[in-house]
Amino acid sequence: MLKWLLSFVLQRLLILLVLVVASAILPLASFWLVLDPLGGQLFFWLSPWTCAVWAVLVSVLIGSRFWLGREYVLAWRAARGGYVMSSLKSTALMFLALLASYAFEFAVILLLPRSPTSLRLLPLAAYAPAGIAALWSVSGGTWSRTDRIIEGRRLADSMNEEPE
Repeated sequence: MLKWLLSFVLQRLLILLVLVVASAILPLASFWLVLDPLGGQLFFWLSPWTCAVWAVLVSVLIGSRFWLGREYVLAWRAARGGYVMSSLKSTALMFLALLASYAFEFAVILLLPRSPTSLRLLPLAAYAPAGIAALWSVSGGTWSRTDRIIEGRRLADSMNEEPE
């Protein structure tokens, strides 16, 4: 039983490692991959998955403003409805980015005539949902709600302080 469990965990870690490495390398290698028919097919089927990973990373890291500290991350999570709701929203965003990436790729392939220019647009179309997620997380109303939550917590902390 323990051997099976260890094998299962190691398999999942290997899959995670491959996905993270592919997510880091594929956006950079995509401009050369699309010029070759086999590389183009590889890119077409793999890039939406790496786009989904990037969309989640970018939206969560930018949206939570983690660089400002734990207080902002907790306020961001509270503004999104708590831990479970925040996880559900991130998962939904990931699958939406996956489907949107496939849709954008199909649009480029089916609507544009095949040319070197259209091949150069394929990586931009494939990773557009990650860019949209980044812009959405920056311009969304979550930051203003987060700031109000933090100001409210600071006010409550100042009211609870003992006078000297």
